Amino acid sequence: MQTQTNAPYINEAARRYGVTAADLAPMVGGHVTHVYSYTRDGKDCVLRVTPPNEEIDLPAMRAILPWMHFLAGGGASVAAPVPSQNGHLIELIEQDGQPYIAVAFERAPGIRGEELTFDQWNDALFERLGQTTGKMHALAKGYVPPSADLKRPEWSAAGNCYHPPEELPPSEAIAAEKQARLFEVVQTLPKDEDSYGMIHADLHGGNFFVDVDTSAITIFDFDDCAYGWFAMDIAMSVFDMLVLYPGPDRELFTERFLRSYLKGYRTENTISAFWLGQLPHFLKLLEIGVYTQVYAYRDPTDTESWVGRFMANRKYRIEHDVPYIDIDFGHLLQ
Repeated sequence: MQTQTNAPYINEAARRYGVTAADLAPMVGGHVTHVYSYTRDGKDCVLRVTPPNEEIDLPAMRAILPWMHFLAGGGASVAAPVPSQNGHLIELIEQDGQPYIAVAFERAPGIRGEELTFDQWNDALFERLGQTTGKMHALAKGYVPPSADLKRPEWSAAGNCYHPPEELPPSEAIAAEKQARLFEVVQTLPKDEDSYGMIHADLHGGNFFVDVDTSAITIFDFDDCAYGWFAMDIAMSVFDMLVLYPGPDRELFTERFLRSYLKGYRTENTISAFWLGQLPHFLKLLEIGVYTQVYAYRDPTDTESWVGRFMANRKYRIEHDVPYIDIDFGHLLQ
């Protein structure tokens, strides 16, 4: 049996990106995709080769990679796609009549944000996270897809944490009803170019790297990117931080986090008190969306993992309209 690095499609993928299979070092990746690190022209890169798989949406990848390339070219701190020797962002490799997909990215320094202990987070990192997000949103205002068929969907027409593809069982009818009402509320919000555009839509600590030494933050995994309100990405950061936060003074921490985050964000993009005032809607929609996604596979005895901490008392909070966090968001700009 051939090893992954000896398989013809791996050899061909390496060749198309200007290296050989011997230059590839296996990395931990998905259960399907083969992931390798390599160095070319002094630049550390990551090569991902995906065998034929029903879960892989090639049209989506064709739309996502140009968006990431645009962001990187504009100076956003994202995992920049690396073109192949042919100048392509995606390479299709045929083997035994089946298409294998190869893509490469610059390798980002640091570790995933979710791997940091909470005491490693500080105001400087909160500010950098805001700045990194703000830069991405500012660039989004000028993004035009290469063609109409490479345009990403609206957030409400794709599967994501705000609009999960899963459905809650009949026992969760109250949560499902509240979710439907929230959809109606947020869909009445304005969609102007200063508030609505391409967003990451999944900007939690598992999808960006943090270099603690330099405070650099690099965003990756744009699989859920869609057109949505920029405030949705801000809400995701608040949401994720509050699941990770171990202390009792959650309101004070949220204010501290957002003041630093917004200080960085506003160096790159504008945000009004009106849109900060919509965060409770987005946070609750996100809360119900994540609840919907993890409900089926949660372990009731698990209280320590991210899912376990999130699910604690969550059903009651959703059914009784307990705010995800109860602060006056709008006054944070004062």
